[in-house]
Amino acid sequence: MVLLRSNAEHIYWLGRYLFRIDHVAQQLPLTNDQQAAAFAQALYLQIEDAESLNQFMLDRKQPYSLLSQLEVARDNIQELRGLLSSQAYAELNHLIKNAPSDALMISDIVKQCCAILDAEQEEVCLFLHIGQNVECIDTYFRFQHDINNVLDTIEPVIERLFHIGWSDLQPSWEILKDQPYLNQFYAFTYKLENQFEVSS
Repeated sequence: MVLLRSNAEHIYWLGRYLFRIDHVAQQLPLTNDQQAAAFAQALYLQIEDAESLNQFMLDRKQPYSLLSQLEVARDNIQELRGLLSSQAYAELNHLIKNAPSDALMISDIVKQCCAILDAEQEEVCLFLHIGQNVECIDTYFRFQHDINNVLDTIEPVIERLFHIGWSDLQPSWEILKDQPYLNQFYAFTYKLENQFEVSS
């Protein structure tokens, strides 16, 4: 099956959201106020203490909470109804719809969702992993980790895009590897996300 670029975009963003949700869920509950404030700042949230951040992340009414972001992930799944197997579609919806306000269980749900998606057709897996890897780079920049190792680790996944005809991305990827700075990362993601608008 040839994957429509609109579907590829939904899978890509699904991968990004699932990685983001899992990363945050694994940090909770935070107990140190200073660490919590720094963590919140990296997520562009104005929260100064651990208790407030823990509560925020599990509050369904907050648009950037884990549960709200799971619903955004589910929106992308809805758009893929005609692409995913009926069993995968039903299982993904059930898992997310019944997610509790518990960080450990949310992390487990994300892992189950990824396992279900990994069992789908090859191109679904590819764009899921592209999304996860792009979000991983973004996370490393946000939290000021060493970016070089992660670029080396995910390069084989990015290179698979070049082999399916997305070779226009290769120059910006090479620049990012050579100059691993945030502005080069944004240039690469801009180029990548523009590709989804190109007619198939």
